[in-house]
Amino acid sequence: MEDTQLKNDKEKEVSRYLLTDVASCTFTFSDGLSSRMNPSPGKEIVLVKLIPHAAKSKIFAESVFKNYMHARNMNGLAKLCGYDCVKTFTRHFKKYLGQTPYQWMLDRKMEEICLLVESSELSITEIAGMYGFKSVSHLVNLYSRRYGIPPLKSRSIKSV
Repeated sequence: MEDTQLKNDKEKEVSRYLLTDVASCTFTFSDGLSSRMNPSPGKEIVLVKLIPHAAKSKIFAESVFKNYMHARNMNGLAKLCGYDCVKTFTRHFKKYLGQTPYQWMLDRKMEEICLLVESSELSITEIAGMYGFKSVSHLVNLYSRRYGIPPLKSRSIKSV
């Protein structure tokens, strides 16, 4: 008796989401895009489950922004964001933020370094040490590639 009742309850739950004889269905999304679904010739049942992609990407991005200042590297950021597997974290990172965690963290780091170069009296050696560069030449090369001029020249141009 209980099994029959449980089965009936499940069927009612499913039928609540089941629409029959639908000629077509159009989904209009908040970004203005729309998608239209038409029934197939065999009149199979189509089950659609909408998963709010924007909500997932927003939650992921918020977690990254909240934690990246406390992370020294990509592995640390993955842990702070609740991921034990760096591979999974990297896959989600690429999906939601469009680049690898390493490149994204390097971009943020270089933006901060540029601000320090242009607005502080810290030496390039001190800045390189603060940001964990193993050598000043590595920082100078990255800075020059990114901004087109070496940090000292950038500093002298900004001070004029």
